[in-house]
Amino acid sequence: MTTRLVARLAVADAVHDRGLLLCSALTIAAVLLPLLLLFGLKTGIVEQMLADLRRDPEAVRVTPRQSGSFRQDWFSAMRQRPDVGFIAPVGRYLGNAVTVSRPEDPIRGIAAGLLISGPGDPMLRPAADRFEPGHVVLSERLAADGGFSVGDEVLVWSRRNNEGGGFRRIDARARVAAIAPATPERAGRFVFALSDLAGFLEDGIERDTAPDAPDEREFASFRLYASDITVVEQLARHLEAAGLEVDTGGASIARVFGINRNLTFLFALIGSCAAIGVGGALAAILWTNVARKRRSLSLLRLIGTSAGSLAVFPLVQAGLIAMIGAALASAAALAAAAGINTLYGETYGMGELCLILPEHLAGAALGVLAIAMLAAAVAVRPILGIAPAEGIVEG
Repeated sequence: MTTRLVARLAVADAVHDRGLLLCSALTIAAVLLPLLLLFGLKTGIVEQMLADLRRDPEAVRVTPRQSGSFRQDWFSAMRQRPDVGFIAPVGRYLGNAVTVSRPEDPIRGIAAGLLISGPGDPMLRPAADRFEPGHVVLSERLAADGGFSVGDEVLVWSRRNNEGGGFRRIDARARVAAIAPATPERAGRFVFALSDLAGFLEDGIERDTAPDAPDEREFASFRLYASDITVVEQLARHLEAAGLEVDTGGASIARVFGINRNLTFLFALIGSCAAIGVGGALAAILWTNVARKRRSLSLLRLIGTSAGSLAVFPLVQAGLIAMIGAALASAAALAAAAGINTLYGETYGMGELCLILPEHLAGAALGVLAIAMLAAAVAVRPILGIAPAEGIVEG
């Protein structure tokens, strides 16, 4: 009960000296506000860079340097790895050797490259989710050049000249499931198809014997994308350990994470200096206030309040100062961040340039509270030495 009484007296005393309370809280806010804005800018800039990388399929792509021989069981095993986002075979012979035409005009068509694809293909988002057996996705340029639309039936065919003259041709009918919007990676004419259709065309055009069963078919290469930019190098090391030489976009990813580490270190350094300064200033304020109230506190000791209960006095006042200061800084930081994002983020197409999240504000409040408690611990020491008779002597 005595401890609760001291806590109420500490609050009442702080309200009575509201000028000192406000000045102390403003000291906290003045230091915390720029720290919140700096951290918000760091978070916003780094998150924007990471988001740009995650939107770029080439950033998570792992590209083999040479051809090989890969069977379906190898692809199946790779798809089970959590660091693999998408993998598709690359045929041994087709390359850009397919032609796309309308079924009613099987002679005139448009040359295109054929890529084995499927649901989840990063090159086709979000069109990759529309794959079904017997369907293909066309690149925007191919669709425009051929006048193809979603739902149209197309004829995809491949041919090879025979050594003795003439040629062999294999046709496959398919329906257009989607048109993939143009990007730098798919600016040309491409047909994206499931492996069954691609295998049918390749086996039929290249082999005089019956086509291989799907499980026995071998592929020359693969298109591989990691599940996230954070595991690209891990996936590359796995392939290299298996004897495959690969290239990645690791340099650009490492550069972004390097910027993040450097900014984090710089922020930690500035934050540490600020914490020392705020802690020292707050300790001095609380120590002075205890010295000013020493006689009143000794009277509390005289009526039976223990030194331990009396120690709550600076702790409660430190908590009040910390929470008011954190609240003022948070409100100002959110307003300033909104202004920064409006003036610079939207103007330059960078989204939220200054990103202050609720967890940032909660962490800042807890950090300030911890510093305040440490500062209050300094002011507790003289309280423990207050004798009950001091109030009588001074009176």
